[in-house]
Amino acid sequence: MSDKKQPKGEVTRRHILDTALGLFRRRGFEQTTMRDIAQAAELSLGAAYHYFGSKEDLVRAYYEWTQDEHERRSTGGGELRERVRRLLSTKLELLSRDRKLLVALLGNLGDPSHPLSVFGRATGAVRERSIEQFTAVFDDPAVPLELKGLLGRGLWLSHLGLFLFFVHDRSKGQTATTELLELIVDVASNAAPLLGHPLAASARARLSRIFGEFEAPGAAS
Repeated sequence: MSDKKQPKGEVTRRHILDTALGLFRRRGFEQTTMRDIAQAAELSLGAAYHYFGSKEDLVRAYYEWTQDEHERRSTGGGELRERVRRLLSTKLELLSRDRKLLVALLGNLGDPSHPLSVFGRATGAVRERSIEQFTAVFDDPAVPLELKGLLGRGLWLSHLGLFLFFVHDRSKGQTATTELLELIVDVASNAAPLLGHPLAASARARLSRIFGEFEAPGAAS
């Protein structure tokens, strides 16, 4: 949608977010102030605060934009393996420009009490959308309905590990990240028949319990 068709407030809000992300990428998150953002956007400080009450609000808006774009870009059919690969690779493509910003945010990633944690209450809506997206990739006749939620949550957690690896990957052309992505694709694509076997009942139960305990801190924050 072009700016001419958007309400003026939405255009201004997007302009502030784009300006802030540009500064975060060049200067770093901690080194950028709201005053810097307002000046670069050619707005008063009060106007900037009208749309975003803090830098953390800007980062949450970035999370929302990333999720919107991920949903838009990763749609499509194909075999399960192809869908999983597309889901993971498009997420990395979206994050590829923002390694500097993401490194600055990593310290908050696992602390559910922090407003920018992916496990916190403040990011709950985006997190649930993302988990639903990762679960939907298993909409496949070969995947039993009772396994979809378990596989989706497992793949979502795996993608967080891939993201952390990607941010710190210093291999040439980030080939190590590509290899890890393909390994996750292999595991995810073959997990349904393995976990669906009757002998895997105890493993399914343990995974369900672990995932449930893993979510508990964020739900209580």
